[in-house]
Amino acid sequence: MSEFRPVSTTDREACQRILQYAFTPETGPVTPDPDGDWPPSLFDQRGLYDGDTLRAVCKLYYLDTTVRGEAATVGGLGAVATPPEHRGQGYAAVLCRHALREYREAEAGFVTLWPFSTPFYRRLGWGTANTYRRFDLPPSALPDHSIAGQLVRLDADDWERLRRVESVAAAGTALSLRRSEAWWRERTLADWDGDGVPYCYGYERDGDLRGYLVYTVADDAAHTLSVSNFAAVDEEARRALLAFLGNHGAQVERVTLQLPPDADLLHRVDDPGAVDCTVEAGPMVRLTDVGYLERLDWPGGDLDCTLSVSDPLLDRNDGLFRLSVSGGTATVDPLSPADSPADVTVDIGTLSQLAVGTHGVAAAERLAGLEIRDASARDPLADVFESESVYLGEFF
Repeated sequence: MSEFRPVSTTDREACQRILQYAFTPETGPVTPDPDGDWPPSLFDQRGLYDGDTLRAVCKLYYLDTTVRGEAATVGGLGAVATPPEHRGQGYAAVLCRHALREYREAEAGFVTLWPFSTPFYRRLGWGTANTYRRFDLPPSALPDHSIAGQLVRLDADDWERLRRVESVAAAGTALSLRRSEAWWRERTLADWDGDGVPYCYGYERDGDLRGYLVYTVADDAAHTLSVSNFAAVDEEARRALLAFLGNHGAQVERVTLQLPPDADLLHRVDDPGAVDCTVEAGPMVRLTDVGYLERLDWPGGDLDCTLSVSDPLLDRNDGLFRLSVSGGTATVDPLSPADSPADVTVDIGTLSQLAVGTHGVAAAERLAGLEIRDASARDPLADVFESESVYLGEFF
């Protein structure tokens, strides 16, 4: 039987070789660098062992964010990898099952991930949490605005100021990160992915930081400036940051920005035809336990219905449940299949999307795996599971 446990120091090089082959095979069979602290500080490294042989690995992050307007810690499952000689034997699914159990024991009700394959993780019970827009344009296409404040260079020592802007700018958005000091220093403002140490500039007025952006400049033919983080607390800051990017016309030929799905950049430029805009699927999310719905705040109406939930990984989520919501509080009770017919059938991925606000009920019926068998449950269900803005934008 496979065993899920922390990757020991002695297995560190084997773990790094698996990750290198999975995510950067173009570098060739390089020898991992033995320097650096172990275990890492930002995540817990886990491995799936068959005896003493490491078959698959992953990283377990814990992310401070919000769900349904309340602070929550969610899991971030990263770097799931199996060496090619062990693929096709179900190790990744077993690894995910163990990871979900560990997150549940740590009281993390949701687990997010950035999929290498959306269909693969959909089969394991994850649903897409949000999309995002990627814009590619020449700097000359960006609007020029006069500003009352000033642009200032920032670094990791400014992380508290950056976090305050981050929190205000993302208010009301589910799964938006609240980065810790370590995350700012070791991830957002560090060369953790080999693309270079990013620049960070902020818009400041009267000593008050109102917005910031984080970006790198590539050593390619266009010297592409790529913005990975863009946050502004008001329109003035947003305009100032866009004008700052436009001022790079003498240095770069292209600017790319990753922005939330409701970004209105095409309405801000004089020539939208100069802008390439693509909508891309972002991270995925799933519940660790149907019972976690009890911990969320439900300010909508009253609900009493039976849910038939299917979960391909976790038996405890696979079955019939009575979901009752009254006065903003939910109760979830497992039922025997003989107790009551199901008013609603739903897979765990779609239920997860409903829970975080990715879909409302109408969209979940139309686009995902929600089937309402008792029509009288539709309106109460829609009152409880209202859609919300959801955006987790940073890769891990």
